[in-house]
Amino acid sequence: MLNLLALLFAVVGLSACASHPATDTAAAYSAAQSSLESVVLSPDQEADAVLRFKNFYKEVTDSSVRAQIAGLYAEDVWFNDSLKTLHGRAAVQDYFLKTMEHVEVFQTRVEDVARSGSNYYVRWTMDVRFKGSKETIRTIGISHLGFDSSGHVILHQDFWDSTSGFFEHLPVIGGAIRWVKSLL
Repeated sequence: MLNLLALLFAVVGLSACASHPATDTAAAYSAAQSSLESVVLSPDQEADAVLRFKNFYKEVTDSSVRAQIAGLYAEDVWFNDSLKTLHGRAAVQDYFLKTMEHVEVFQTRVEDVARSGSNYYVRWTMDVRFKGSKETIRTIGISHLGFDSSGHVILHQDFWDSTSGFFEHLPVIGGAIRWVKSLL
């Protein structure tokens, strides 16, 4: 077991030394907020936009992504789900379709929605089960959404614990993450 952990830490250490561009998600999020003009929706637009969000995430499938994404996201959307930052609806669609290749169940229940100015905050519970797995992973989070004047999402930033919602369930790495957390 110690050899496995030493190997894991060596791999992680070496990958940290690789030349990957630094990602400052806080700066990227702040820049996206500054550059995108989100608006306060009328009550009817707000109800429609929130319903489209709920319907899209209620049960995500390959066909639902293809059928609903253009009605939810603006062409030039900025999207970050804590795992990946994407620009543009086509990139978001490709990301979801690639995700669906590995997922058997992807369901989200919207718990509530709050608004502050032109910022909308959606609190949710998500269930995901990967193909070949018997375990459904449940996680909670909040999405910060900004809408354009037509009610399409132009800013989507998720806040959730990706370690417990995703990484802890991966072979080898998951065990190491759970072990480190147990030491804290």
